[in-house]
Amino acid sequence: MIKFFLSHSWKKFSRSVSFGKEMTTTLFLAFLGVMLVGYALALGFGLNHIIIKGLKIDDSVTFLNGLLLYYFGFEFVLRFFFQTLPVLDAQPYLHLPVKKSGIVHYLLIKSMLNVINLLPLLLFAPFAFVAIAPVYGTLAAWIWLPGIWLTGIMFHYLVILFKKELDDSIWGLIILIGLFVLFGAIDYYGWFKLSDVSAFMFTAFITQPLFILIPIALSTGVYFLCYYFFRQGMYIEGMSRQKNDLYGVTKDISFLNSFGNIGAWINLELKLILRNKRPRNIFYLSLFFLSYGLAFYTRKQYAEDMPGFLLFVSTFVTGTFMINYGQFLFSWQGGHFDFTLTQPVSIRNYVEAKYWLLCSVTIICSVLSVPYVYFGWQILAMQLAAAAFNLGINVFIILNMAMWEPKKMDLKKSTVFNYQGVGAAQWLMGFPILLGPYVFYLPFSLTGYSNVGILAVGLAGVIGIVFRKKFLAITTNRLIEKRYVIAANFRKEG
Repeated sequence: MIKFFLSHSWKKFSRSVSFGKEMTTTLFLAFLGVMLVGYALALGFGLNHIIIKGLKIDDSVTFLNGLLLYYFGFEFVLRFFFQTLPVLDAQPYLHLPVKKSGIVHYLLIKSMLNVINLLPLLLFAPFAFVAIAPVYGTLAAWIWLPGIWLTGIMFHYLVILFKKELDDSIWGLIILIGLFVLFGAIDYYGWFKLSDVSAFMFTAFITQPLFILIPIALSTGVYFLCYYFFRQGMYIEGMSRQKNDLYGVTKDISFLNSFGNIGAWINLELKLILRNKRPRNIFYLSLFFLSYGLAFYTRKQYAEDMPGFLLFVSTFVTGTFMINYGQFLFSWQGGHFDFTLTQPVSIRNYVEAKYWLLCSVTIICSVLSVPYVYFGWQILAMQLAAAAFNLGINVFIILNMAMWEPKKMDLKKSTVFNYQGVGAAQWLMGFPILLGPYVFYLPFSLTGYSNVGILAVGLAGVIGIVFRKKFLAITTNRLIEKRYVIAANFRKEG
């Protein structure tokens, strides 16, 4: 059966109309994988030497065991962002005499062919036989290494389970952030030391060989939990219901209808965001990036020695959605842009709807970032100035640069390692957006009037807001000129 599925997967890949593009992507990822394997193996051979000679620690085994929980925490994050769900178009097989259990087992076993699952072996196999075997014996090394690998496999299936059930939900992001906040608080407040817990757990594999049964039981249990959830959805009716539920999760936001055609367009844009994986992930990530300021506002050296850098942070925090979503502003609708052009609605309304969507979310992000005033009134002033600049100037930069040869995108795919839709505009857009405020800030800052520079940034934004109708007219005329070229490019990629 495995040969049967592998044959079909290869035929689907090799006969695809985008075979050349997919092959290039696969070869590039394979090259990155080989590089990762090489670096991991080199680090593995030097690990014991680094700990003893570099860090001046005599007991390298206990020290490393104390760090393993932190390693698996890092690996969980790595898996969450780079490990994809096992995929197989199962629907064509469901009316054939093929066991559903076989399909699910194939998916789950195939998912283990991931370079991340090799990392524990590459990193710790040399250490096991250089540092553990001479002191505790070869058997202890052979028990310790599979114990670590099985722990990694357990996290492999935990991530699959997490992403299947919660990846498209805001609750998934909240749970993930909550876990890291919890572990960060444990370390910061010293409730107990994770390193001590880690050292006890993984040293037990060396001193008590029967402890290997624990990761075996846990990894097996998580595997069959994944099997249960995948098997439950392996019905045509369930797949159809899931698809219908997906397209019924959002309804019109009634108060937007009072804004006429502009409100109707905003309603459609919100449905696009909430019903499709890639724009929805960008929306959730934008909420997450509101915490970006905590990495910089909390440090006095930035406020005292590099206040200008905090203007960059403020621009990003208040405009995170505008920047991340706006760079693909027309690409999101690449699949139905021709239909959009046939609608009896003026292009001006279409552009204004996008303008007000970006501005509304920017205002919400700015309000949500007000609590940063806890770190100083200057932070609040800087954020208000940056928000005004985003609303008055950056929004028009985004609207116009998004028309620069936008590319069609598959909205159902994840954002991770997905460069679909990325072109020259996306690479260059960040320069005027994030560096633009410094055109108004630096002349005053360099002469010792940094507060006046912040005021100048805010004033420039206010002027842009005042003349927004003029800027919207210019943007609308550009789209009218380029609309058929944009539509033709989308059709070429179809």
